[in-house]
Amino acid sequence: MTTLLKDIQFAVYHGTNHVAQQASYALDRRLNKPSQVSLLITDVCAARCTMCEMWKLQENDELSIDEWKRVLDDLRGWLGPFFLVISGGEPFQKRGFFEFLAHCRQIGIKTKVSSNGMFLTRKACERILEVGPDFLSVSLDHHTREVHDRIRGVPLFDRCVEAIDFLRGNDRGIVLGVATVIMEETCHDLVATGTWALDTLGVDRVLYQPLYPTFATDESMDPQWFERNPHWPRDPDALHAEIERLRAMKRAGRPVWNPDEHLVAMQHYFRDPASHPRPDECMVRYNAFNIDPRGDVMFCWTVDDRAGNLRRQHPREIWESAHAQQIRDKMKGCKAPCLLNCYRGRSLVEQVGLFRLFASRQGFG
Repeated sequence: MTTLLKDIQFAVYHGTNHVAQQASYALDRRLNKPSQVSLLITDVCAARCTMCEMWKLQENDELSIDEWKRVLDDLRGWLGPFFLVISGGEPFQKRGFFEFLAHCRQIGIKTKVSSNGMFLTRKACERILEVGPDFLSVSLDHHTREVHDRIRGVPLFDRCVEAIDFLRGNDRGIVLGVATVIMEETCHDLVATGTWALDTLGVDRVLYQPLYPTFATDESMDPQWFERNPHWPRDPDALHAEIERLRAMKRAGRPVWNPDEHLVAMQHYFRDPASHPRPDECMVRYNAFNIDPRGDVMFCWTVDDRAGNLRRQHPREIWESAHAQQIRDKMKGCKAPCLLNCYRGRSLVEQVGLFRLFASRQGFG
């Protein structure tokens, strides 16, 4: 099957499943399959990011690559040509990760990987050109080496820039993005960093992520966590204005990946994270299938309810189980202050845009 036909198959699946997902919410009945599958493939990370404590975690009973390949086969057989979002920890630190990516490509799973860049050596980038991912998002928090490396705790700026430059210079259709965390050290230069990434590095998309408690701490359970966090932006008015400039940048046609309503929500969030507006309905109950390194499945990363485990169960069995529906019922009407992208889901227009982006990068658009 040609790449174009695979992309069309991918688009048709997401379009029809989107309709079923909307019906699921309208009727409060499970009628669809997950529209997004997210995988934390490892807890391990060799960076020392000052705003994150994930690097303090140790590997603990993680699935092997052979086990993950079986899970991929099960997911592909159930879902068809789906989109897999992979993060960590640091995914490229997982032993056998390129074998994992090659298997995804072989069976028709599109992949996005988020990386801090530490393991993006020339040899690794050559493998990326061979086996994927289809979309690589590299963490770059600032357009200057000094600020970025101070945030990340180890010197990563040059390696990230060199990797992006090599991948773009040897283009084989990969979509490249840069992700920036909004915090005190970066919040005055969001537009400058995004413009630099787009115009100087030549990436396809920029994405902004608000400072948020990591899953390695108990901060997410504390509504006042931000008051003690040294990275919390100190001037909400200045940040509000900077995000307005980001919104103007997006309206002008620059590829800022955040939806406009997400940027507006951030403006409220940074004024008071405990009470910023939320949509009437969180979308994760019927769209998310989140998998941790041990194969546990959750609908929400911040809700400590496991729907099942992929070592012992087929993904469809987990998704359709009575236990999973009990978790969905508990989550109904959740108004927790959350700015994770998964809570809103992606509109049909955004999903069409994703298909067009893949097609254009591969020479079909």
